[in-house]
Amino acid sequence: MESRLFQQRIQKLQKMLSEREIEAALIMYSRDLYYYAGTAQPANLWIPADGKPVLFTRRAHELAQEASWIKDSIPAGSFKDMLKALTELGSLPKRGSVVGIQEDVLPTNIGFSIRNNLSQFEFVNISKEIKKQRLVKDDIELEAIKQSIELWEKGHLAILHALREGIHEYELSASMEFAARNNGGDGLVWFRRWDAVLPGGGIVTSGPNGWIVSGHAMTVTGVGLDETLPWGASSRKIQKGELIVVDYGICKKGYHADMARTYCIGKPTVNQQDLWNHLVELHLLVIEKVKPGVTGEELFLYAEKIAEKKGYLNNFMGVGNSRGSYIGHAIGLELDEDPVLGLGFQEPLPQGAVITLEPKFMVPGLGAVMVEDDIVLTKSGHQLLGSLKHELFYRD
Repeated sequence: MESRLFQQRIQKLQKMLSEREIEAALIMYSRDLYYYAGTAQPANLWIPADGKPVLFTRRAHELAQEASWIKDSIPAGSFKDMLKALTELGSLPKRGSVVGIQEDVLPTNIGFSIRNNLSQFEFVNISKEIKKQRLVKDDIELEAIKQSIELWEKGHLAILHALREGIHEYELSASMEFAARNNGGDGLVWFRRWDAVLPGGGIVTSGPNGWIVSGHAMTVTGVGLDETLPWGASSRKIQKGELIVVDYGICKKGYHADMARTYCIGKPTVNQQDLWNHLVELHLLVIEKVKPGVTGEELFLYAEKIAEKKGYLNNFMGVGNSRGSYIGHAIGLELDEDPVLGLGFQEPLPQGAVITLEPKFMVPGLGAVMVEDDIVLTKSGHQLLGSLKHELFYRD
């Protein structure tokens, strides 16, 4: 990636630091480290409000130095080494200066270590500002997301090929995961939430498992293989005539696609097809509302209103008391980027943001249907990324 883009990102961060009278930012979390430095090798990135950034490598110094555009790259295995190097560079802030860190992702022991070893500074959380900056994607980031979407579409073909009566949910999920990995996928997805994890990067759920809501952040969750990870694909054998939801995050070169489609073994019944048609109609109507300036809360409330008119309010984004109050989220270097598009999220979405919309109906006794697409907000409105059709896919 061109060093110019990384420089522009750092300059934007430096502007924020100056406006908030923060002397410097200390970036340690790997996703944000890559975003600014161009490498995720173990390192501490020091970004002063005024001046050149310094990359303090904790390990693999030569590899990090070769990968990063930052010229000042110094081995520093401890905060003490980092302070010494800053002093020698004449870049050590004065006592009492404010330094920004990422409190939402730093482990507690690292936070304590920062404050103990850098006790001459005051610390503030700048995670919100970093996440807001990362929301707007440049052309190279957008292209990387598109490549991940292409992998999802290859996985979709693998799902169709594997569908058969009696296949286990975990076998079907393996076909998606193999296709993505076999075509250059990273093999994992990244979350910012500390307690978030997906088996293989996604969820396959069928039949009655489709309307069981587990404790994970999503509402179509599956039940998992056992209680050590009670969501995702299970060992259940899929039967003919059942609805099957496949919801996967796919990552390539660090950037994510997040899509979902619904399948059936055998031709869907009239009721199943009607349920799917209602969902797609809702989905496309909400997509039409996506443009710069719209809020996540507006999109959710609009979708909820459509679901109510269709008579599926109690089955929208969950079942009864287990309903979620969201319709999607942003994606990028993490699968779960801010903002969540739902109640309470009233900040206008900017041009360049990449979001997902993921409505679902979950009807006990009938099944679950879900559709999810990735969308970029453009100057004039939006662009739907990917070319996968909005069909209820089935295989006889």
